[in-house]
Amino acid sequence: MPILTSLARFISATSLLMGRLVANLCVVIVYVMLGLLVTQVLMRYFLGAPPSWTEELAIILFAWLVLLYATVGLRDRFHVAIETIPAHWGFAYRASERLVALLVLGFGFVTFSAGIAYVDRTSGQNTAALQIPIEALYLCVPVCGALLVLHSVALLIEPVRDPTQALDLP
Repeated sequence: MPILTSLARFISATSLLMGRLVANLCVVIVYVMLGLLVTQVLMRYFLGAPPSWTEELAIILFAWLVLLYATVGLRDRFHVAIETIPAHWGFAYRASERLVALLVLGFGFVTFSAGIAYVDRTSGQNTAALQIPIEALYLCVPVCGALLVLHSVALLIEPVRDPTQALDLP
């Protein structure tokens, strides 16, 4: 049993660390996107010719941002949820939380495997303006699928939090 306890602690700690790292990365992505869009607007206004690569890179970063931050929402439980079973129902509430974590685990596996297959099918193509491999965009799907798997496994092994308690966000 000590090995299982150690493994559970490792998974939980890794999930927490990855959640924090991804949240910080998302902040950086927002600032880079902002810089790209300001650059595009200024060049359109002053030069009359905005570069096309700024918009394309902002779109790629936006795709990464949305999918990455969705995994943080799962980890920190601030994602959209419909509470059909009240927390004071005890066992039923905990069972529903576990069921949701299992469903997300399945979705994460599908996202990961389908994302890998799609990246494989589209490899060799380049983006229109930047001429970088299209994998720079499509890799966000399997990466986020892997993060969903990690976080849902952590949610399955951690005790279910009472939603009436304040969140302890870093």
